[in-house]
Amino acid sequence: MECGIRRLKGRAVVLATVIGSLTLFSHTSHGDGLEGELGLEGRYFFNDGLFGQENENISLRAQPEYDYSFESGNDDIEVILFGRWDQQDSERTHADVREASWTHVGDGWETKVGMSKVFWGVTESQHLVDIINQTDLVESPDGEEKLGQPMASLSVERSWGTVDFYLLPYHRERTFPGEEGRFRTPLVIDTDNAQYTSGAGEHRVDGAIRYSHYIGEFEFGVSHFSGTSRDPLLTFNGNVLNPKLIPIYTVIDQTGIEMQYIYDSWLLKLEGYSRSGYGDRYSTAVTGFEYTQVGIFDTSADIGWVAEYLFDERGDEADTFLEQDIFLGIRWTLNDEDSTESLFGAFWDPETEEQIFSIEASKRVWEVWKITLEGRVFTGGEDLKFNPSEPINSIVVPYPNSKTYFFKDDDFVQLEITRYF
Repeated sequence: MECGIRRLKGRAVVLATVIGSLTLFSHTSHGDGLEGELGLEGRYFFNDGLFGQENENISLRAQPEYDYSFESGNDDIEVILFGRWDQQDSERTHADVREASWTHVGDGWETKVGMSKVFWGVTESQHLVDIINQTDLVESPDGEEKLGQPMASLSVERSWGTVDFYLLPYHRERTFPGEEGRFRTPLVIDTDNAQYTSGAGEHRVDGAIRYSHYIGEFEFGVSHFSGTSRDPLLTFNGNVLNPKLIPIYTVIDQTGIEMQYIYDSWLLKLEGYSRSGYGDRYSTAVTGFEYTQVGIFDTSADIGWVAEYLFDERGDEADTFLEQDIFLGIRWTLNDEDSTESLFGAFWDPETEEQIFSIEASKRVWEVWKITLEGRVFTGGEDLKFNPSEPINSIVVPYPNSKTYFFKDDDFVQLEITRYF
């Protein structure tokens, strides 16, 4: 009962933010800027799921947006709502407020209040330092989609750089696939009974600061976050009759850095962080380059070659597949009026021989339509003798040489058709 009340309060915080922003708009603005998009997504998995999931799935998403700039030119209100219906996974059928914020611009400074999204990072394969917003994991297994975050921020821009301050009064829990969903853990994650190490729970007030600047072709950012981690620890609920994993959100301190340098056709990148709160302090980083060939074959098309190395000093104890791995990618951009582009990528673990291959491609059609193709293949690693009818075994037997084993039947191709309004 307590958990149900807590989750209702969480939804109330999100709803209150939307209502507050819309109320402000209705009383002080007199313009319009309504637009949005509808997307129909079809996924086909080449195998039935390890836990009996269907290999075909249809979903529909909607994302209405409203933006209004006041006549003064100093204030702006932005609202972005999101909702998805999913055929198979009830946890993926969800709604969210991506943005519901009021921005005020002053002389060399800017404030923002409400629900918003902030992105930090420079590398292609993984955005380590991007910590302000919670991951909307049911949307995509790559973790790129984010939930809206209640916040108040202040940005100060001077000749010596930009300093951003963030006050984050509420923590949002990560979304996870349900029992019928794909890319799920052996045991279903019980999001209704998430735990916090802080006595304030999800209402702990977090804070962050970031300094960024550029010197010629060199850009960098240094950030520090103190608060409830966006990455939960997963622990067994202790119930052998109804085994599940419980998310536990700990309080962490994370200091991060981002750097990139442009030299002719080369873009050199580095990002990483040092974090405490999960036992001993540890560090992790991604570094690499992107080399772009402009106007290949005497056309307007560009090809970018990407190579990055991912390192986590925890090694086999890391809670991620990407602890000492290599990413290689090819970005193909036509630079045409239809914005045709694609990215072919591959992760490779030299120690375990595990690989993840991916493709992302998109093209606009008839101005208001867009077609997006996506696919992933998981392969390599040890061939484990796992019994899906006894998933509880997976939490007591470590699999350091096959961290992607439970996704081995989740190879898929996905096509989405989007209509813009």
